[in-house]
Amino acid sequence: MAEMKQRTKDRVLIDLLQQPGTYVSGDQLASDLAISRESVWKAVKSLQKDGHRISSKKKSGYAYLSSNHVDQRVVTAYLDQLSQGQQAFDTIQVFDDINSTQTYAKDYLATHPGQQPSLFTARTMGAGYGRRGRAFFAPKDRGLYISLSLPIDQEQPVIASLLTTSAAAVIAQVLEETFDGLSVSLKWVNDLIVSGHKVGGIITEAVFDMENQQYNALVLGFFVNVLPADYPSDIQKKAMALVDDPNYPIDWNFLMARLTLALIRMNANYQSGEYLADYRRRSFLIGQRVSLQVGQEQFEGTVMAISDSAGLVLRLDNGEEKTIYAGEVTKVKLYENLNL
Repeated sequence: MAEMKQRTKDRVLIDLLQQPGTYVSGDQLASDLAISRESVWKAVKSLQKDGHRISSKKKSGYAYLSSNHVDQRVVTAYLDQLSQGQQAFDTIQVFDDINSTQTYAKDYLATHPGQQPSLFTARTMGAGYGRRGRAFFAPKDRGLYISLSLPIDQEQPVIASLLTTSAAAVIAQVLEETFDGLSVSLKWVNDLIVSGHKVGGIITEAVFDMENQQYNALVLGFFVNVLPADYPSDIQKKAMALVDDPNYPIDWNFLMARLTLALIRMNANYQSGEYLADYRRRSFLIGQRVSLQVGQEQFEGTVMAISDSAGLVLRLDNGEEKTIYAGEVTKVKLYENLNL
C-alpha cells in the first residue's frame, strides 16, 4: 500500500517545531515546503483550531508556542531536541482515548520487545489503574497519563521498591522545576502529594518473555493531575491538581518530554541509591504512626526510616522493628483529608 501523503498542516507544524518559540516568516515556510503563502496561512489557522498555540506577528511570521493537548509529533520533536538527538525510542504512541496505556503497553511489548524505551500516553483513559488494580479518574486534557517502558539490563538487578521510589523523586523534582512555588511530598511508596492531597501515583510492572524465561522490559506507569477537574465524589476530598486555574497554559508535550528523559536517565543508575536522599527528604511518613496493609496482614506502628533498598522501616507496637518492601499505608494521622 502506498504511504499516505502528509497533510500540509502537519508539514507546517513539523517545520515550526524545528525552532519552537522562534518566529519563521511565511515566505520561509512557503519556500521550505514548496507551497503558497496562502496555504501556509490556512495551515496555521487549522493548527490553531486543533489546539496548537501558534503566535503570528506582522513582518515576523509564525512561532510555535505549545499545544493544549499531548501530540505525538510535538513530543517527538521535544524529545529529540532535549536529548540532542541522543535518545532513541522503539515507539512513541499517543492516543486520543484508550482504556489503559499500561495494559496496552504490556500487551504491545509482549509481542514487540525492543532495545530502546517506548512511550505510550493518552489524552484520556477509561480503565486506567494503579496499584492493587485500583481504577483512577483520567479526565481528558486535565492530566498526564503515561506508560514508559524501560529496557532491562540483564547484568543489573531489578530492585522494584528502589525503582518506584526513585521515579517518584525524579517526577517530583521535574514538577517543582516546572511550576513556580510547587512543593511535592511523597507517601511511601508511590503517591505524589501536594498541600495534603494526592496529585499523582506510580506503578511499576514487568513484561515476562515466556520463550526466553526472563523479563524483557519494565513498564513504569504514572499519572499527574495537572489542571483541576470535576472529581468523583469518592475522591473529591483527597485528590487535587497541581494548579488551581483551569486555563493555566500547560506545555503538555514539553513537560512530558522532560519527565520521560529524566526517568530514562534515572533507570540507568537508580540501583546506586542516588535518589534515596531526596526521597527521604520528601517523605512525610517518617516519625508518623501509620497502619500498613501487606496482603491480608495489617501492621500498625511508627515509621522510623526508609531503608537503603527503599523499604519502610516500621517499629511495631510490641517494639519489634520490621522492614517492609511491598504494601500500602492505609492510614496516617498527619493528613486526615487523605483518608489514608
